[in-house]
Amino acid sequence: WPSLGRIAASVAGAVPDAYTLGDGVGCVIAIAINIASSALTVCGFVLQKKANESPARCTIGDIKISTKWIVGVSVGIVLPIPAQVLAYSLAPMSLLTPLSGVSVALNMAFAPCFLGERLQRWPDVPACISILVGTLLTTLAGPRHNKQFNFGELMSLLGRATFLWALLALLFTVFGCIQYMRRRRTQLEHSAQARPDNPNIVEVILPALVAALCGCLTNISLKASGELMKGGAEFSNCAVWLLSAGVSALVQLNYVNRGLRLYLQTVFFPVYSALLVLTNTFYGLIFYNEYEDLLSEAGRCILFSIGIGFIVLG
Repeated sequence: WPSLGRIAASVAGAVPDAYTLGDGVGCVIAIAINIASSALTVCGFVLQKKANESPARCTIGDIKISTKWIVGVSVGIVLPIPAQVLAYSLAPMSLLTPLSGVSVALNMAFAPCFLGERLQRWPDVPACISILVGTLLTTLAGPRHNKQFNFGELMSLLGRATFLWALLALLFTVFGCIQYMRRRRTQLEHSAQARPDNPNIVEVILPALVAALCGCLTNISLKASGELMKGGAEFSNCAVWLLSAGVSALVQLNYVNRGLRLYLQTVFFPVYSALLVLTNTFYGLIFYNEYEDLLSEAGRCILFSIGIGFIVLG
């Protein structure tokens, strides 16, 4: 545990005084780490997709437990966590999360090669280009100043009325989607089997949205953990946020696997990634007050909004 804190502190300390964390060198390091994590995530998705198509030792919810699935989770989730914690300690969340759009391009290369799925020129290629353009614009215009928080300040952010209302809307949406999928489980599975290449997009969005909303809570908690480790906080304080990340990550993982089980990865993954970008950006801006930096310059705010629009279009 102390080693993780020292790593974050040493990387942050390597940034010259002329830069604040999230600016200059720290920003470049965080972006590089985030792109590498995206590559691991796509590889993990491929392995989990293969696991969902193979016999399993046991099933928990929508997760088929097997050796291949365990390897996929290790590569796509466990390995990127330390890297994400470090990246979030160096740069604003709303700057880094749109970069996960890079994973859509990687998925277009990996899924056909390793899963044998057919890539469609329309709408897959235009959608990928749109998401990548949006990723570039949001990265160029996103917040650069990374505020530092201690445990007390993070708990104060958690108790703000603005975030609590947003959190309530999130939980209501997650609960509604889960209940709908439970009641219509058989119909949804039959529909996915009947239209494998062209599924009902609303039905694809259901598990993707639940996974993305839980994923944004996971990333908020991971960033909080990174901030605390960087500041040398006690383990008990960091454990609160790591536990929170673990709980939301379990729900996220379940519905990611549901989406992979029902739909082609070339269909499900771009939808999930785009929703994850939007939810991470929106809730990151609200929770960490990053919108204050963004709104300080009208031009950057407009460019950032256009970038988000391209991602939504994709």
